Amino acid sequence: MGYASYMKRSRSGFPVFFRSAVGVLAILGLAGCQSSRGLKVQETPRTLLYSYVIANGMARGRMMTEDMPPDQVFNIIKTDRNALVAILAFRDKPTRRTLRQAGHKVEDFIGAVEQPTQPLSPALSDPILLPPPSTPGFMR
Repeated sequence: MGYASYMKRSRSGFPVFFRSAVGVLAILGLAGCQSSRGLKVQETPRTLLYSYVIANGMARGRMMTEDMPPDQVFNIIKTDRNALVAILAFRDKPTRRTLRQAGHKVEDFIGAVEQPTQPLSPALSDPILLPPPSTPGFMR
């Protein structure tokens, strides 16, 4: 195949390059229809509870599998409690305001769970060093 064979027109009379370009543009046009500009999820009591249950499971799994410093564990527990209290407040007084507040508390809880693990201080991560046992007859 020589150079001239690439420059030949197809039987339809429309150059191959232009047919390919039209195909690519058609695919790109359809890809734009796939998603909207921003995904908006309407917060409902069910999505709130579902998010809390998932975040609670994430927190449990993380605490069981990772060594975290005590202050990070305390932060997860504190944000978990705050989210649960806000959900119970919504249960007792179901308004848009309390739903929004509970949603923010659950988001804070998820943020605390997903926070990267901080390295443990050497005092907490290294084995405890004990003084050598005293030997009889050794003067101090």
